[in-house]
Amino acid sequence: MLVMLMITLVLYQHTALYLISLWNQLDAGEYAHGYLVLAISIYLIFNHKQELSTLTPHPEYRALLVVFGASMLWMVAALVNVEMLQAVAFLILVLAIVWSVLGNQVIRLLAFPILFIAFAIPIWFPLSPTLQNITADVVFGAIRVLSVPAFRQDNMIILPAGTLSIEEACSGLRYLLAALTLGTLYAYMNYFSLRARLVVVLVAAGSAVLANMLRVFIVVYLGYTTEMQHPLVADHLSLGWYLFAGLVTILLFVDSQLHKKYLFMESDELVMPNDIKKNIDRKIYPYYIAYAVLTGMLICVAPLVVYQASTPSVSEEEKYGPVLPQEAGVWLSTLDNSDNWSPVYHGAINQKQIYEMSNNKVILYMGYYPVQKQGEELINDLNHISTKDGWRSVYPRPLIQQIEDKLILEQVLDNGEKEQRLVWFWYNVAGTVTTNKYEAKFLQVLGLLTGKTWAYIAAVAVDKNDDVDISRRILKDFIGSIEEPIKSEIERITVHH
Repeated sequence: MLVMLMITLVLYQHTALYLISLWNQLDAGEYAHGYLVLAISIYLIFNHKQELSTLTPHPEYRALLVVFGASMLWMVAALVNVEMLQAVAFLILVLAIVWSVLGNQVIRLLAFPILFIAFAIPIWFPLSPTLQNITADVVFGAIRVLSVPAFRQDNMIILPAGTLSIEEACSGLRYLLAALTLGTLYAYMNYFSLRARLVVVLVAAGSAVLANMLRVFIVVYLGYTTEMQHPLVADHLSLGWYLFAGLVTILLFVDSQLHKKYLFMESDELVMPNDIKKNIDRKIYPYYIAYAVLTGMLICVAPLVVYQASTPSVSEEEKYGPVLPQEAGVWLSTLDNSDNWSPVYHGAINQKQIYEMSNNKVILYMGYYPVQKQGEELINDLNHISTKDGWRSVYPRPLIQQIEDKLILEQVLDNGEKEQRLVWFWYNVAGTVTTNKYEAKFLQVLGLLTGKTWAYIAAVAVDKNDDVDISRRILKDFIGSIEEPIKSEIERITVHH
């Protein structure tokens, strides 16, 4: 069993290294507790050493389907470079291997210790925007009840003396993860009723969310009463941990006083039968080895497929990307392309052109990917339409605009010098236009199957008019003129596909 897990670790080492890099972010990162979670998981496994010694390994055929499904999920995630999904598939794969080789009785004991590692895997990021919005709603509602003069713009609370932005880092995800980790472990170690365990976990999670809301409320209120001069306005992270620690202490005390009668009341359920054989029957030993080999073969399929698909061919034309047209209808390109707005799309072949028509000027940007690979892909958290040192996004998330029969993403950029731009952008993956990041990943898989490995982002920007509808009409007219030339150019350089 240990040998098979080591082989799995080697074959899926990219995912293991990704988790290690995530856990090494000690100063800033929701998953800096990863090593601690892993250590606790190992401890819980060894804690069952006595019960495991009484069990006989017995292969479970149904688990082979889970092994195959987890490896295929990892393969798809690896092909489209979704590391979070790779990590989830890897954890499921490890669980399925143990279940497949050692059987049902063993997995009943080890399922929780193995799945406990999920608290160190980045599957919780999607909760951050939701927690962010809930925190903003509750805090703004609370300060309005106290008659604090304030306005709200998206997730920014505007006070007379300044503006406080409730960023995703203020969503409370770190506190929630800590609470879920500690609460789940505490419930597992001290309760045996599923209902009691769920109550403990839910109370712990709710307390963490409440602590974060209280933290943000205190910071906002102090910002109002001290005209943004209180030290906690600038250094508010430590306040959250103090509140969190206080709530945890109170909850532990209450639990110890009110729920002692539940502790160990069902411990007899874990007593193992004494008549279980301790050794594998020698007659079935060769059969068991053959089964383990079959499981190992299933494990190897996904990494081999990913390795074979990692080096698709790229034509000479694609290596240099599309050539932007010199004209698009009545829009003519200018000789001056020195504008300082350039979106950040890592690994893309960047093209930018400025077009003019009458007194209107529009900037066209394209980021082209002949082939997407890890770190150099269209959909990546490090990619953004704004620039770090110049144009900043005004909306926390792009808006979606309906332009005739198409959807367009809309963002407003601000350069800090009282200048703003309206930006429309969209993705094209393997010939299909989309504004949805998840759909773009799905289209990437289809593109790999059909040989269309290319993708690009197209963005158009115009100086924002006082009447935003005027700016939108300018962009709409330009897109109508530029669509066909771009389509023809993409067809020209991808004809080999």
